Parts: sequence; structure tokens; C-alpha cells
Amino acid sequence: MQVTLQDIEKCKKEIRIEASWQEVQADYVDSLSQYLKHQIPGFRPGKAPQAMIEKVFMKEILHKMTSRCARRLCRVALEKEGVAVTGPLSVIDVEVEREKPFRCKAQFIALPKFDVSGYEQYRLSTKTDSEKRDEMSQWLLNHIHFDVPDELVKQELEFDGNDGIQCERDEWKAAFQRVKLLLILKEIAFNDGVEVDDQDLDERIAQLAPTFGIKESLLRQQLLQNGGLSRISNFLLAEKVLSYLLDRCS
Repeated sequence: MQVTLQDIEKCKKEIRIEASWQEVQADYVDSLSQYLKHQIPGFRPGKAPQAMIEKVFMKEILHKMTSRCARRLCRVALEKEGVAVTGPLSVIDVEVEREKPFRCKAQFIALPKFDVSGYEQYRLSTKTDSEKRDEMSQWLLNHIHFDVPDELVKQELEFDGNDGIQCERDEWKAAFQRVKLLLILKEIAFNDGVEVDDQDLDERIAQLAPTFGIKESLLRQQLLQNGGLSRISNFLLAEKVLSYLLDRCS
């Protein structure tokens, strides 16, 4: 796999990846396997030849493969480069074709460096799960200090449809707190090996697709292009890390 990492602007970076077909073939096979039992006119369910399945569902198969490959290869490449990502990982300029090299570019904001030690000794005083999550979150916000990039707060506001909000506004302050907490949780996840895997993401997308009235493969592709896939992954990671912290601090 060939990796190129470069700075775009303050805090923002771009990573370019090229992987051989051999490196991504397993992702293709896994995506294909999810369509092998689909019914094709003239064949019983699960009995259609693989070549027929590929001909009918190639677009969907490649869409699913793209999201898996992009996330996996970016994760591997960034770990190799020693870079932790925060905010949406926006995958752009994807080139994917069966038996050809897989290429993509992704833009992101690197996670600031800061110390998250100290939470290990804290003991929660509340009882319900919801109260514990709120207490743990507030403790982290109050005791861990670092500079939160304004760009991340602006992105958070844009996702909520609040463009152009100034830093003295309540909306900015609330977005600032959400971003800061997510950064803290991501740093703890990075240090302690808490991860979100493809199955976690697949399950959440399967839950969301009926809400939007579209197929899972199309929703996945849309989320991949606009940074939403990384946003959902971040939410899932935050949930996992908070559960992890509640187990340690209860």
C-alpha cells in the first residue's frame, strides 16, 4: 500500500492511498457474499451463478466494498503514520474497479495532543446509567484542558444547520462542549484500545436506512461522501468509551 500524507491548512490534513487488488480483494469477496443469496429471476434464492450476481449487483457490491476499504485502509495508514483523527474523515476521489488498484483520498483534522490521565482514580457517585454518563462526561470536561480547534466547532455547527454562529453565542458554547468531550473520549479510546468495528457500523446503518427510506448501500455511500460515516463512527465510539469508563469508575 502506498501512502502520502500532506498538510492542507491549519490542523487539516489529506491522506492519499493506493492499494493493489490483492490488498482489497477480501473486502470485495466479503461484500459480494452478502448478495449471493439474493433472488435473481429464473433462479431459486441462493442458486444464481456468481457471475450473474456480480452483473446485477456490481454497483451495490462496489459501494459496500468502497466504504469498507476506505475506512480500513485509512485506519491502517494513519496508525502507521502515528496520526490520530478527529472530526469527520471525508473520503473523496475514490477509484474502485474489480481487479484494479483501489485509490482514494481522505481529508481530516488531526487530534490535538493532550493528557487524559487521572480519570482512572475517579469514582462515580450517581446510580442510573444515564446519570453516570452525565457525571463522567462532566468530570472529563472539567478536569481535562487543551485547545479545541475552531474548525471542529464550526463543522459541528454546520452539521446542525447553524452556519456563521459566533463564539460568544450559546450554540457555539454547546457545540464546543460536544466537540471537546468527543476529543477526550477519542484520546482515551486511542490510548486504551477501544475501537468501533465494521459490524458495529453496519448495524447502525441498518437501523438508520429505513428512517431515510433508502437502501443500506446507498445510505452508506452518501455518508461516506459527506463525512457522515465518520460522524456515526465517532458517536458509536463515544458510546463505547463511556461504557468502558463506567465499568472502570463505578
